[in-house]
Amino acid sequence: MRTELANGILTMYPEGHINSQNASEFEREAMAVVDGVRWASVVVDAEKLVYISSAGLRVLMRIMRRAGNRLQVINVLPEVYDVFDVTGFTDLMDVRERGR
Repeated sequence: MRTELANGILTMYPEGHINSQNASEFEREAMAVVDGVRWASVVVDAEKLVYISSAGLRVLMRIMRRAGNRLQVINVLPEVYDVFDVTGFTDLMDVRERGR
């Protein structure tokens, strides 16, 4: 996963699928970055994320807690946004569908 730190904003760029097969690897990578740098907020740019399962959503919840609730998920594809919406995650975190 590519990451970027600029102006106190840590941005992560996950790609493909986050599911039960790779959620623990995604979590290890994400937490290593979150714990390894000083940042003011965390942004997950989901432009290239085509699927997320409940396991992936749990990882995002853990990242949000570690980030002191300063997490934003942006550029979410409509199909992926539906998963966030149906599960209630759009009420728990700032999730923005691509183009909005």
